[in-house]
Amino acid sequence: MADWKGRGKGRGGAQPSLELRGGAGMGGGRPGSQPTLDIKGGAGRGQGRPGSQPQLDIQGGAGRGQGRAGNQPQLDIQGGAGRGQGRAGSQPSLGAKVDFGGASLNFSMKGQAATTNARAETSIGTNTGPENSPRVADPEGGFMFYLVLGGSTTPVAQFREASGLKSSTQVFEIEEGGVNHRVHKLPGQSRWDNIVLRYGVSSDTQLAQWRNEVLSDEFAKRKSGSIVMMTVAGEEVRRYNFTDGWPVSWEGPHFNAESAEVAVEMVEIAHSGIQIS
Repeated sequence: MADWKGRGKGRGGAQPSLELRGGAGMGGGRPGSQPTLDIKGGAGRGQGRPGSQPQLDIQGGAGRGQGRAGNQPQLDIQGGAGRGQGRAGSQPSLGAKVDFGGASLNFSMKGQAATTNARAETSIGTNTGPENSPRVADPEGGFMFYLVLGGSTTPVAQFREASGLKSSTQVFEIEEGGVNHRVHKLPGQSRWDNIVLRYGVSSDTQLAQWRNEVLSDEFAKRKSGSIVMMTVAGEEVRRYNFTDGWPVSWEGPHFNAESAEVAVEMVEIAHSGIQIS
């Protein structure tokens, strides 16, 4: 050993002689303490030493987030854009046909707008029974109706409301000895409620004159009539036909100078029964 001391100032020759090659490392230590590396490639995004980032063979364009090129896969997409005008092909091609017993509804969605046939028939009176079609008829609104009297086809007044289309039967309950789990219920007398009509006042006084005939004890002037229900298109849906009707009561309009509402009269009609056609 050569006669020299190490860093710790120990005995001479305690440190071996080392053959060092290469320059000082990044930390400025003694020469040769850092190995010499064969590095290929340029600096990475963090601007570290050259070659620390691998070379990638990337194909394709930048994604929606404008990230690095090639990190979005190439997709073979067919079809048109959806309703939201998203990327082409993101909506599947659909084809459907729905049959409700009337006119069918055809849908075709192959990049095109949906098309619909005319609305299925909804008027009662068409073949809607289970033997013809499983389809149930659509309900109609209760705001289109009129009254006819004495077999006439001319409507009477413009009605705002019609009520009292109701029948009920009295129930007799019979208790049988020894039968404690139920009571026998037998039908008694049946009765019909009076029809109540409310209508806008006009120059037509036909209903008021009918009431005056009853006030004059002319009960032979009973009339049959019908309340006719219609669709919005003016087509007849059904008729509520009453027999032997006569006006039980009549009420005039309520006047109010501060109101702009239509003047409404009321007539109540007793009858012998209603048949639906």
